[in-house]
Amino acid sequence: MRFFRSSLTAPFALWIHHALAASPVFFFTLFPTSTTEFRDQLITRMDNISHWSCTNEIGVTKYALLVPRGGGDNLTAYSIEQYNDDATFNSHLAASVVSGTLFDWSRSIPNLWSKDPVVQNFTVIDGQNFVKPEFAKATDPYIVVEALTYSSGGIHHVLEHWEEEVAAAQKESGTLIFGLYTDPVDADKLWTLAAYESEDYLKNVHAKSATALDLDKHTKGMRTSLRTTLLQKRGGFLYKGSPCG
Repeated sequence: MRFFRSSLTAPFALWIHHALAASPVFFFTLFPTSTTEFRDQLITRMDNISHWSCTNEIGVTKYALLVPRGGGDNLTAYSIEQYNDDATFNSHLAASVVSGTLFDWSRSIPNLWSKDPVVQNFTVIDGQNFVKPEFAKATDPYIVVEALTYSSGGIHHVLEHWEEEVAAAQKESGTLIFGLYTDPVDADKLWTLAAYESEDYLKNVHAKSATALDLDKHTKGMRTSLRTTLLQKRGGFLYKGSPCG
């Protein structure tokens, strides 16, 4: 992602420093492009990289391109990226296909962004995430990213309930992806990444399960904020199989 270095502000330089210290390396990035044409070009170029990465980079386990669900926002794109370690991340950035397809192109467009991209770095919690092979077969998976902030010290009280939620979600046929992550910058924040076979499955099956209701009962009182991003996959992969999906 260093192709932003020349155009972004100091906080992004801090993100680069922090990212290189993390393992595994997981990013959720918002790209606010200035035109729909630029957004679609960005997605196409990153999707082309994803095909190369799927074949050639064993340590890249997620490289997905997404747009806001609903069609009301034609300027914003997102990426979800996960690398096994710093060495994989550095190798990916140094690859000539990444530099030629993406970095050189982005530097050639001075008005590519309407404002600076926003990069969120997640810390993967061991054993608290899964991706099912069925995800690759889903025609339009309903993808949800949530940022949840809790009262000071509340994370320690809610993690047990969230771990139960992950275990229960893994048994649900229509819950295809579920991951739980902490925030390396904010000790009171959790992130979740989930994908369901449909919106209907999320609302009428998963959200109404006994475990989900119990989670809400025991943690909602400590939650101080919730931000939900609904996404539609446009390229790349969240499941690394054959083919990537």
